[in-house]
Amino acid sequence: MKIKAIFPLLLISLTALANPSEFNRYFISASGTAKPSVVNISAYEKKGRDTGGKLVRISYGTGTIISKHGFIVTNYHVVKKGDFFRAVCSDGRTYDMQLFDNGRYYVSDNKTDIAVLKLDNRDGSVFTPVKFGDSGLLSEGEWVLAIGNPYGLKQSITAGIVSSKGRDNIGFTDIEDFIQTDVSINPGNSGGPLINLRGEMVGINTAIRSGSGGFQGISFAIPSNIVRQVCTELTEFGRVRRGWLGLIARERELSHNNDKKMVEIVSVIRNSPSDTAGIRQGDVIKEIGGKKIESLGTLLKLIGNMGIGSKLHITVSRNGKIHDIVLVLREKDEYERMRNDLYHLFQSYGIEVDEDSLSGRIVVSYISPRSPYREMEQGDIIISVNSRKTESIDEFLEQFRRSGRRIDTVEVMRDSGIYELNFKSIDSVYD
Repeated sequence: MKIKAIFPLLLISLTALANPSEFNRYFISASGTAKPSVVNISAYEKKGRDTGGKLVRISYGTGTIISKHGFIVTNYHVVKKGDFFRAVCSDGRTYDMQLFDNGRYYVSDNKTDIAVLKLDNRDGSVFTPVKFGDSGLLSEGEWVLAIGNPYGLKQSITAGIVSSKGRDNIGFTDIEDFIQTDVSINPGNSGGPLINLRGEMVGINTAIRSGSGGFQGISFAIPSNIVRQVCTELTEFGRVRRGWLGLIARERELSHNNDKKMVEIVSVIRNSPSDTAGIRQGDVIKEIGGKKIESLGTLLKLIGNMGIGSKLHITVSRNGKIHDIVLVLREKDEYERMRNDLYHLFQSYGIEVDEDSLSGRIVVSYISPRSPYREMEQGDIIISVNSRKTESIDEFLEQFRRSGRRIDTVEVMRDSGIYELNFKSIDSVYD
């Protein structure tokens, strides 16, 4: 499979030595193939809602058409603050968006920073969808192109190479498996396609690593295989059904003299797939499906990209012995009356909570890397919120509702100590 991916590059290199115009032709052909599938998105906000609201443009970005009926994919951060959206196609046609059943103009998955919108084609318009490429076949050093709307400059094309694949632990999104490139990406490029020299989309341009806000040689794209999976879930179900292990883990250094780490389980969630399969607190995850697990980022990436119903073969170390465990990923089962509160908890604070299988107490099961509430740690046991004792997840959420879904102080038990965390002093709000 790798030979197939590299062969066109070898061909291009040999051809370019003989005739530079032939080398250019691959770039021109690829960008010409993909450009009809790229739209420029303007996001608008309603000002003065009490008087009917005036639409004011607040941002712009890029979208990629993924179906002839007008579904387009972009980044969640492009649309999350908008009330209304308009798109301009490569041929100059302008379209508003259609509302989804959720009453919004988009459906989204903020854990991967992906959103789907729908061009209003009730006039019978048919669109040119991008051709999906297999991001798994990308090679480091391979030429790629980006098409987008940087700083509002419509349909701009830039080129570069794949610098690395599988980047995680960067802190841009909750589930990270980025393609790193040196393609020039700037504000407005987000949501546009990263394409190979066959004109196939191999990723969605998402973010840059920069100290100034402008491009400095490092950019990141979400692989097309993840984009395809997430878009299918969003268009069919309005959300991403995600498999759930039901455990809390943390990294520990194997020694002080090297960078190698192990992933140790600090808590198992009651009635979760891990609990049912017999995984225990203190187990060290060695492999999943034959792939070594040496960081939390690798674990999150691997599980986040697996659908519900997937069968996992997990190898753990326990008291010096190796155990092979098989479990089936299932979707996290939340009671309907709890779902809305848990959703708001994550949206506002970037925090998820569950019940520990041993104690039944409320345990912090996940903290988004984008959450500003970094004093809290995964595995913390919550014993009070806003100065009121909480001994179950029901009590915690009841107090959360009574406080207007606002947290000022939290008391947690961590290892052998008790700590009070003050959320009031943190100005930034997770979004």
